[in-house]
Amino acid sequence: MAASTYLTVALGLVVSALIARGLGPADFGQYAYVIWLSGFLVVVANNGLGISGIRFISECLGKNDSAQAANIHGWLQRWQWLSIAVVAGVFVLVLPFLKPAGWHGTVTVLACVVIVSFASKAAYLFQVSIAKGHGHFNIEAWSTMLMSVIYTAGIAAMALTRAPLAYFLIFFAVVSAAHIVVIRFMLRHDGIRAAYGPCEPLIMERLKPHLLWTVVQVAIATLGNKTFETYLLNTQVGAAEVGYFALASNLTRGAVELVSSSLTTMLMPALAHAYGAGGIRQVNVLLGDAVRYCLFLGLVVAGVGVLWSDLGVYVMYGAQYGAVVDVLRIMVLIGGCTLADSAFGALLSITDNQRQRAAASLIFVVSSAVSAFLLVPQYGLTGAMLSNAISRIIVFIVLASAALQMPGIALPWRKLTKLALAALGAAAIAAAIVMADAHALSQFLAGTVYLLIFVWLTLRLNAWEAKDAELLINVIDRKPALLNRLRPWAIRWRDKAQSN
Repeated sequence: MAASTYLTVALGLVVSALIARGLGPADFGQYAYVIWLSGFLVVVANNGLGISGIRFISECLGKNDSAQAANIHGWLQRWQWLSIAVVAGVFVLVLPFLKPAGWHGTVTVLACVVIVSFASKAAYLFQVSIAKGHGHFNIEAWSTMLMSVIYTAGIAAMALTRAPLAYFLIFFAVVSAAHIVVIRFMLRHDGIRAAYGPCEPLIMERLKPHLLWTVVQVAIATLGNKTFETYLLNTQVGAAEVGYFALASNLTRGAVELVSSSLTTMLMPALAHAYGAGGIRQVNVLLGDAVRYCLFLGLVVAGVGVLWSDLGVYVMYGAQYGAVVDVLRIMVLIGGCTLADSAFGALLSITDNQRQRAAASLIFVVSSAVSAFLLVPQYGLTGAMLSNAISRIIVFIVLASAALQMPGIALPWRKLTKLALAALGAAAIAAAIVMADAHALSQFLAGTVYLLIFVWLTLRLNAWEAKDAELLINVIDRKPALLNRLRPWAIRWRDKAQSN
């Protein structure tokens, strides 16, 4: 998953830069809006089916009941295809109200691109979730890398030939459809197949309410995930601003995924497996470790992202996209500091507390709607950024509060506090560098200094445990050709952590 993430994020940055430079802000804004619309429909079509699949298939396998895992796969798959068909029909009816600002192409092309892309990606992501429930993370990793390479090559060819917007969109739909072919082959190769036998009544008594609340939670959260901001920018501000907002969002997501996707991808199936095998006590241990790792990685993203934004945007996209810089800084700061919400959300999902998660999502969408309608029409791109930041902070607080109120759940507060202090110390040194010289290259240097000082301070403050060093040693032993030089240092770190 780590290798897949690095390649996918790197190629994603290349693709976004090629498209942005090839189309210009206005056309790129239309492209970004169509991609966002397709992604929005993917989430609506998948609703809670993939999440419930991960949850219950992992639990069944934790109990060594592979037959029930296959039956759950088949039951959910029927509903997934029905969901895609319903969403496609509704989309056709409301399409006149969802066109990109300044769209001059035919409605038929727009409809075909969106329907093919969202239906294909929804089916693909559902099957990827099923594979995760089985612990087969290689399927997502290899399929993502393969399709990313193909997509990048095609986009590069079109950018070099100055292809028009329609060609970029049609190619996106074609590559989305190709995901179906790839995932079917890989699932068959790994022996993951749906069965259509009857599911046990006791499982269905738990699965159906879980799915219902997950559907509610996903439907509500979908409306709050930059939906209002993007739609209002498109209808009331302009296509270019949609592109700026999309670039900042994609760069933030790329930075977060670059450092945390391996962790967050495995988090829900790992917690569900632990819950099936050892109950809430085993889940609490795993949750504490996950929150610590999320906070560490999030603080890396927040500090480095803020300081590298200026140079990164200008090098990749050029001066015409300078409006992205400040928006990106705020979004990457908030995204990094709230990264642990994925751990709290996964905990609520695997412990049948979907009602609390749905309530958190409702708060999220209400705050997002109110802030977007108040801020975006008046302040445009800045308003969209502030609206998104406010919503993210609110939902993080709500999810953390709900998770910590559960019996048997407690976080390692001393270790978390030490991580936060290390980040503050590193930020103070980085700020001194920027205050002395605010040039983009100086900011880049400050980001590098922040990263090094932050890691060093976490070690000096004993913010880690011996099992963290053991985990690193295990990783080194799996890839000795690349990492074996780190082993002596990791052993010294483990011995010091054990003595403390």
